[in-house]
Formats: sequence, structure tokens, C-alpha cells
Amino acid sequence: MSDKELLEDIEKRAFKYSQEYKACSQCTLLPIQEMFDLTNDDVLKAATGFAGGIAHEELRSQRREEIEQKLGTLIKNLRARFEEEYGSIICDDIEIKLFGRSFDKWNPEDREEKGRLGGYEDKCPSVVGKAARWVAELILEEKGKK
Repeated sequence: MSDKELLEDIEKRAFKYSQEYKACSQCTLLPIQEMFDLTNDDVLKAATGFAGGIAHEELRSQRREEIEQKLGTLIKNLRARFEEEYGSIICDDIEIKLFGRSFDKWNPEDREEKGRLGGYEDKCPSVVGKAARWVAELILEEKGKK
């Protein structure tokens, strides 16, 4: 499978998983694990805490720098892709760009409205698909450096 085909497959899988399961962080990670043979159920379970845009918290500048130092260049590159595409890494901000408003993730009425507006059909799955593709691109770039 060519790199292009691999990236397209990862993006499609993440899109489909997001439509079905609605857990953006896990749906982004699962196709990466599958396609790079990195499957680990504990890691997939741990990804739950990242749903909603890094655990629903906006990172302050000082805290952001600390995290970047720990996680390194790859995370900064992924964040830059989100900021370029959506203006933010925060789920609420991305929702505002996609829907014109954000939704309370804990409110059943808001979740229903988000679904009615296509949030689980195509809008959020497209974000998840792109995120999975971007992660795969970064992995392939790193593999190419070795």
C-alpha cells in the first residue's frame, strides 16, 4: 500500500468510526493503531480523557510551553495543523467554526441538537478523519528520517 493510500484509508476509517462511536480522540487513535500495527487497548481507553479538545481545557500560554517541551515537536506540528485549519485545538472553538456555536458535551439536549445539525454524521467525523491523517503523515515523516 502506498503512503497516499495508507493516509486515505486512515482518514476514511477515522471518519467512519467517528460517525459510529462519536468519541473523537479514540476514533482518531484507533485507525492509527490498526494501520501501523500499534494496537494497545489500554492506550485506546486512556484516549478518552482527550475528548472535547484536550480534556475540555484551554491551555494557558505558560502551561502550553511546559507541555510542548515534554511532548516535543510532533505535538507542536499536529497542533499547528489544527490551528491552521480550525483556528484552535479546543473542541468548543472548532464547533464554533463548524456550527456557529459550541455545545455542552454533558447536556443531552445539546448533544441531540449537535446530531440534528450533522455533528455526528459529517462535521465531527471530518475533523477526526483529518486528525488521524495528520498523525499518520507525521508518523510517516518521522519514519522517513530514519
